[in-house]
Amino acid sequence: RFTGDYAFAYDDEQQTLTFVRQAKKSTTSKFKRPIPSVSCEQYQGGEVTLQLGNTFPDGTRLKETFTGQILSVKNSQVTLMPSPTSGGLVLLAPATDAASEPFTYRNATIYFVMVDRFNNGDPSNDNSYGRKKDDKEEVGTFHGGDLKGVIAKLDYIKSLGTDAIWLSPIVEQVHGFVGGGDSGSFPFYAYHGYWTRDFTKIDQNFGDEEDLKTLVTEAHKRGIKILLDAVLNHSGYATLADLQFDQIEVVNPQNLPQKWVDWMPKAEENWHSYNQSIDYQSANWSQWWGKDWVRAGLPGYQKPGSSDITMTLAGLPDFRTESTQAVTPPQWLLNNPGTRVVAREQYSVADYLIEWQTDWVKRFGIDGYRVDTVKHVEGEVWRRLKSEASRSLEAWREQNGQQGQPFWMMGEVWGHSAYRSPYFDDGFDALINFDMQKRVDKGAACLSQMAMVYRDYAQTLAKYPDFTPVSYLSSHDTELFFSRFNSFEMQRNAANALLLAPGAVQIYYGDEVARQVGPYADDFHQGTRSDMVWSLDEERQALLKHWQALGQFRQSHPAIGAGIHHEIEQQNAYLFSRTLNNDRVVIAFVGR
Repeated sequence: RFTGDYAFAYDDEQQTLTFVRQAKKSTTSKFKRPIPSVSCEQYQGGEVTLQLGNTFPDGTRLKETFTGQILSVKNSQVTLMPSPTSGGLVLLAPATDAASEPFTYRNATIYFVMVDRFNNGDPSNDNSYGRKKDDKEEVGTFHGGDLKGVIAKLDYIKSLGTDAIWLSPIVEQVHGFVGGGDSGSFPFYAYHGYWTRDFTKIDQNFGDEEDLKTLVTEAHKRGIKILLDAVLNHSGYATLADLQFDQIEVVNPQNLPQKWVDWMPKAEENWHSYNQSIDYQSANWSQWWGKDWVRAGLPGYQKPGSSDITMTLAGLPDFRTESTQAVTPPQWLLNNPGTRVVAREQYSVADYLIEWQTDWVKRFGIDGYRVDTVKHVEGEVWRRLKSEASRSLEAWREQNGQQGQPFWMMGEVWGHSAYRSPYFDDGFDALINFDMQKRVDKGAACLSQMAMVYRDYAQTLAKYPDFTPVSYLSSHDTELFFSRFNSFEMQRNAANALLLAPGAVQIYYGDEVARQVGPYADDFHQGTRSDMVWSLDEERQALLKHWQALGQFRQSHPAIGAGIHHEIEQQNAYLFSRTLNNDRVVIAFVGR
């Protein structure tokens, strides 16, 4: 397979086709897509009169969010001057809100924090377990973000109208690195949290249990729920650092430094070359997870299959969650300093994984999960996880004299869009909606391009009471919306398209300030995990202010995500109402 950019030239006289591979573009260059060419309403300037249908009776006093104008409904209309900075958006709601509707996850705004890249609240833990910087672009190293850093920014997160924070996994990760990218161009550590070593401990780079307790307490004071990222499909890789620490005898130390984590490639090597010191045919791999725990391409282990359940993702050890066989945790894990892992009689792999995940709920009052790689684990396991997590949360609340929403579970089924699938029968309250990111390009160019999307989402929500999509602009596994157009105007308009969508929405940290792609070597996804932007220029300050105003409006009105969607006809404008019991809003796009 030959990937890259090619130039093609056809010689008509010779009837030959020549193609030449082009030089690789610099990873620091900015690619800027043209803004989609779509038909759109045009704002003519001056005041506009908006039809409100039967949403509000005459005499109702309304407030427009961006300008603060107070308006009185007359003949089912209002006349106003739109904000020059809202992208043509007008948000109308009663000036004196009646009793607000209670929170519903169908209108939730979820702020996704990749902990290591968000905010460094405790530099003393930046190099835990002997982890190091590479003193180059730091593509795959730990950058220092931690739970203390999240705590310090809770008021900032709240200002966006956030209802819940989804944290990337915070449990203990493999201590060492693997080779990053196809060419082994950088050391790749588990900064992202998806390569677990011990599910019962907090990784020292991220903090400790006291930090987690403080985070939950302070978030709850602000009305923010905490969602942990639950990974049951796989563990982390066997790195040099972990093999040495756990004394797994599969390594030839002849060409390694005293501390194996200090290994670096020589001039003729790359970061994959450490594998030459590991004997992948050794019978001693039985000392690692062992054949009863995981599938892996190792001696004596069950080989990975081709189905979603039996395959290995990116070569990661695949937990045998379908097995009913009683197993004992490997000795290295039982010996892991500070572990809460205990051998149980007649426990299967799934039994242990469920116990380890729900222990965090039982001890800290975690409100819900974002569940990783859903389609790669059996539905029965997810149903059991949801049931046990729900019991654990109720137990914690009873002990702590608290009440709240039922335990909530959001799943990642790669490629799933906004429809009610059988996954909702497996304990999931919501699924991440991969469809929205594809739709927002046109919606940011012109909000009325979202009309069919909004209509479809709202109709499906109305039809299926147990269905909720979670839509997003950017993610750690796809791309950043800002990187598509490098336009602050498009980023502002994308907020309009996303935050007015029916169903729940997810803001990926930095969407609100146009966080840019970072260095990524030859693995593009690493660029989507760049450091959070805290020093804001004027353009980013204005962008943040817009996201905050819109996010707070959404949070104040559950009808936006959970209500009935009704389009209101008007020439040269796109209008709709959302209603949920006593909560009513009218949203207008008057053109660009």
